[in-house]
Amino acid sequence: MTGDLLRLAVIGLGAMGARHAQVCRQMPGVILAGVADIKADVVERVSSELGVPGYTDYQEMLQRLPLDAVVVATSDQFHTEPCRAAAAAGLHLFLEKPIATTVEDGAAIILAAQQSGVKLMVGHTLRYDPRYKAIQQSVAAGKLGEIVHAYARRNATTWSGRRLGGRTETMIFQGVHDIDALQWIVGSSITRVYAEGVSKVLTDLGISDAILSTLRFANGAIALLEQSWALPYGVPTLVDAQLEVVGSQGAAYIDARAPSFALFTDGKYTQPDIILHLPEQYYLRDEYAAFVAYLRGEAEPVVSGEVALDALRVAHAVLQSMRSGKPVEL
Repeated sequence: MTGDLLRLAVIGLGAMGARHAQVCRQMPGVILAGVADIKADVVERVSSELGVPGYTDYQEMLQRLPLDAVVVATSDQFHTEPCRAAAAAGLHLFLEKPIATTVEDGAAIILAAQQSGVKLMVGHTLRYDPRYKAIQQSVAAGKLGEIVHAYARRNATTWSGRRLGGRTETMIFQGVHDIDALQWIVGSSITRVYAEGVSKVLTDLGISDAILSTLRFANGAIALLEQSWALPYGVPTLVDAQLEVVGSQGAAYIDARAPSFALFTDGKYTQPDIILHLPEQYYLRDEYAAFVAYLRGEAEPVVSGEVALDALRVAHAVLQSMRSGKPVEL
């Protein structure tokens, strides 16, 4: 880092990568030095809009620009090589979730960062959602007592599955969000999974429409996990996400279609509004603030490579159970 400024470039300018670039361009303490994508028209559009150099070859960008770190936001299955190249160049890594699509690739990314002595952080956005944070803090403070059971849901429209063209399953693309959030909130690791899946809408892509699974945690809690991208395109919300956490002394609820969460503790029910006043892309802004603090040595990574890999490992165990029809131990 040059003084207090982080020189950063974004690799991959798809739906999330373009957002990353826009937020980086506006973040105090961050200099967006360049962007890269294999599509020349996308590079030209984004680099022109943001006033930064653009490249169709990220290797050339890494060689030409003085950088401190890179954001890797390519398609999930293409995370490994950009991460290896950036790490070999001594650049710190901020990686869009999931860390990879396979456990082997995720482990290779972690190893590349370790061998090059660079820092790695993965962007699991629910860690920055004030509703999820409020529930996690309530659980950690003991306000809900001992966690008994939980429920997490993230249902999207068929547009999500078709946009990805069958490259991945909903449990990998969406499910890692809730797997990470559940382990973080419950405060325990998932040790056993059992899952069932169905495919009636996206059969031509060879992927599941929906996957429902039961999870058991090391501390004895259990959870239900619902992941789908079978909602008809055109429903009022692109993502229908919910969370329920029940403890021996209280309960907490989130309906992501609404701007609040609900908390029942000490015999009282509260529903504070903590979303509507937040700026656009608040979660990405908070991610970068956390990344800068991590690089400065002021904080630990919010989600380390190892934590992100653990969520991916659970997601693959769910898929293994779905295909085998048997529970899987982790």
